[in-house]
Amino acid sequence: MICENCGAEMRFKQDGHSISWICDNCGEAVASTCFEPYETDLTVYHILLSSPFKTNTNMLKLVSEIAGCNYIEAKKMIEKAPVEIFSGKAIDIMEIKEKLEAASIDFKIEPEFPY
Repeated sequence: MICENCGAEMRFKQDGHSISWICDNCGEAVASTCFEPYETDLTVYHILLSSPFKTNTNMLKLVSEIAGCNYIEAKKMIEKAPVEIFSGKAIDIMEIKEKLEAASIDFKIEPEFPY
C-alpha cells in the first residue's frame, strides 16, 4: 500500500483483531479491525448429543465438562440422548464443536451452524 501523504511504501501490521498500514516515512497510519464471522454472531445455538453411545472415561469427562455436571449426570444425559448439553454464542459453540469432533462424539447443533 502506498502512503497518500508522502508516496512511500506502507508497512502492514496485525495484532490480534487490529490491522494497520503504517508509513515509516511520515507516520501516517490507516487502521481497522478484522473479525471472523463466528466471532460476531449473536445467535444462541444449542448443542445436542445425537443418540446414546458407548462411552469411555475421556468422553464422559468431556460431556461432563461441557454440560457443567458431574459424571453420573453426564452418563444419564448420554443414555437419554438426544439431549441438549450446551447453549451459547457461536464463539463458544466453535470451541466445543472442535472438542466433540476430536472425541468422535455424534452431536448436532440447532439452529444450523454455518461455520
